[in-house]
Amino acid sequence: MRLRDVLEQPGVRLPVLAGEGELDRPAQLAYTTDLLDPGRYLAGGEVVLTGMMWRREPADSELFVAALAGAGVAALGAGEALLGPVPADLVEACRRHRLPLFAVPAEVSFREVTERINTVLWAEREAGALAARSRRRGLVASLAAGADLAEVWPATGAWVLTSTGRAMVGERGGAPHDLAVGRRLATAFLRADNLPARLRIGEQEFHLDAPAPAAAPGMRFVACADPGLLEELVELTALDAARSDRARRIERRLATHLADALTSATDPAEITPALHACGLPPTGPYTVLVASLPTPYPSGPASGAAGSFGESKRNGFAKGAVSPKLQGVHGAAVAVVEEMVPGAVVAGVGGEVVAVVAGTGGLDELREAARHLTTAARGTRFAAGVSEPAATVAELAGALSQARHAHGYALDRPDRVSVVGSDELASHDLLLAGVPRAARQAFADRLLAPLRAYDADHHADLVRTLQTFLACDGSWTRCASAMHLHVNTLRYRIRRIADLTGRDLDRFADRVDLYLALRLDT
Repeated sequence: MRLRDVLEQPGVRLPVLAGEGELDRPAQLAYTTDLLDPGRYLAGGEVVLTGMMWRREPADSELFVAALAGAGVAALGAGEALLGPVPADLVEACRRHRLPLFAVPAEVSFREVTERINTVLWAEREAGALAARSRRRGLVASLAAGADLAEVWPATGAWVLTSTGRAMVGERGGAPHDLAVGRRLATAFLRADNLPARLRIGEQEFHLDAPAPAAAPGMRFVACADPGLLEELVELTALDAARSDRARRIERRLATHLADALTSATDPAEITPALHACGLPPTGPYTVLVASLPTPYPSGPASGAAGSFGESKRNGFAKGAVSPKLQGVHGAAVAVVEEMVPGAVVAGVGGEVVAVVAGTGGLDELREAARHLTTAARGTRFAAGVSEPAATVAELAGALSQARHAHGYALDRPDRVSVVGSDELASHDLLLAGVPRAARQAFADRLLAPLRAYDADHHADLVRTLQTFLACDGSWTRCASAMHLHVNTLRYRIRRIADLTGRDLDRFADRVDLYLALRLDT
């Protein structure tokens, strides 16, 4: 609101006595005072109304006006009802401080002046709201007509980010395009008790919100500097997501068809059309990833400080947004993998997420993104298996099998983040990963349970003795030295192990059985 607009309102004229060239100053509200120094009560931008009761001598005018100017007020209105015309010393003080001064004649009350100010303020606010609604309708129409979200997005001060902290839309030179800043924003978003949320980074404050009522992994969110724009930007983000949803469903159906083809097809000619439909090149190399967001272990490193994935809004997940086992296979988990592996073809298939991407590498980046996500969204685990590069289409089916076995091995680890490349597995680990977990544990228990029971009853150390003996390649001398035992004591223990397990450690096949049992024991 400009002071000029108030003075031009219908009614008794309010004569301007000083600061005629300053009438376009912005003003915000009316404030009435008769204190000599009201500075501590002023925030700036006020139109101060006074009856001049503070004036005892001409010098008081300078003190009063200096206090107003120092506080940044917009103008001063001096009432003439009690003390008569505005004194010359007040006019001169306002001119020295370039503070607009107008007289309020005796027949005009301060209430009427305040109403004039409020009338202008309300008119401007209504015009601003009307302009905002018109602008919003225009932006929505542009999106509906096919414009990209980036084309209607503000040039500065606002961004759309993924839950792994990657900026998707917004000012390129802005701080959120720094991955470290983006991940701090994503962490604040995922840990927010309620939305919208706020986060200050250095001198800049960000306001965070998303279309959904609560944050969740795989969800995109808005970060902006101006809270007044937040609602409008969230609406645009939601409209863009809804518009893209149909295309995304089609892409995921095509991705599911590709995963099914890799699982069942034996002829590369059956796989090539599925690759083409998904937009992948007809020649390699390719990398296959199988991942999930499994339920955290009840104790140990994976449990975290909070409950299981999806347990509470405090953990950052909307109720019902994810399933209690391999959460959100067709929702959150797929979206998370899409965020972590840009350009991948991603599908939810039978309790797991399968992703195929052209090219190789990226394990370190995947682990780092998963660490951020599982730290930000407390109570989350991320398990993934990654194949060796498939040079040709014919090798893709084998790559999927490798990734699935590596994923099975990753699931058995208690780590919060477990990303296993097939090249990290020994050959027997890769083979055993395909065996059902219950069968593996039953095999280990059948051989090791008698040893554990004997150790418990006799305070013995047979399990550790077996581990050390096999680690020393069956060398009696090295094993005895490592365990600080006499060789005869070691021989006694090995005989006891043989008696309890029915395995002869002089035979290679029996050694293999016991070695595998130790590797499988969880």
